Amino acid sequence: MFTLLKQEAMKAWKQNRVYIWAILVFLVPIIIIPLFIPANTQSVAYGSFGGSGIIISVAGAVLPALTFSQEFTFGTIRPLLSRQYSRLQIFISKLITVLAEYILLIAIAFAGTMLGRQIYIGMHGSSQTSINFGDFFFAMLMEVVGGVFLIGVVILVSNIAKSSAAAISLGIVMSVATPILAAITTYLVKFWDGFKWNPLTILQGVQTYDNSAATKLDLHDYFGTGMWVVFLVYAVYLVLLYGIAFSIFNRRSV
Repeated sequence: MFTLLKQEAMKAWKQNRVYIWAILVFLVPIIIIPLFIPANTQSVAYGSFGGSGIIISVAGAVLPALTFSQEFTFGTIRPLLSRQYSRLQIFISKLITVLAEYILLIAIAFAGTMLGRQIYIGMHGSSQTSINFGDFFFAMLMEVVGGVFLIGVVILVSNIAKSSAAAISLGIVMSVATPILAAITTYLVKFWDGFKWNPLTILQGVQTYDNSAATKLDLHDYFGTGMWVVFLVYAVYLVLLYGIAFSIFNRRSV
C-alpha cells in the first residue's frame, strides 16, 4: 500500500500538477484580501479564503476526476494489476491521495488568507479584521466533511465516464449542480416531509452546521432529531456512495 501511495503522490505532482493548484490558492488571497476587499467585508472574505474557495471547489472536481480516469485512459491500470495489487488497494490509495490533496489545498489557502490578512492590517490597520479561530477552524472542518461527499460524487461520475476530459467536465458540472439540486430537494420537502432525509438535504444540513446553539436548534426543528442522527445518516450515505463508486471501478474493463 505504501508503494501505491508513493506512486500516486508522484502522479499528483507530475501528471496532475497539484503544485499549480497549491500556488494559486496561496497567492489569490494574498492579492485579493489587501487590495480588493473593503474593511466591512474582510471577515466574509476570510470565510471564502479570499477567493481561493472557488479554486478549491474546482480542484475538488478536477483532481479526483484525473486521478481515477487517467489509469484507464492511458492503460496504466494493467501494470498495476499485474503487480498483484487488488483493485480495492488501488482504489483506496487513490482515495487517500485525493483527500490528502483536498485537505492540503485548504490548509495552504488558510495560510495564504492569514498572510493576506496581515498584509491588509499593515496597509490599512486592524479594524474589522478580528477572527474567532475556534469557529474558523470548525468551519474548515465542516468544509472537509462536506467536501468528502462531493469528491465521492465526482469519483462516481469519473468511473462512469469513458475519458479524462469527460470525467473532468462531468465532475465540474456535478460540483456546481450539487448545491442547486440540494436547494431543489429542500423545496420539495414541503410536499413530503420524509424527503428531507435525501442525501443532498443531509449534505446541506452538515455544511451549514457551525456548532452554535442557534444552528443546532434550527436543524433540530427541521429534522426533528439531534445532529448526531443527521451525521450518522450522512456517514451511511458516504459508505453507500463510495461503495457504489468502488463497485463500478472494480468492474471497469482494462
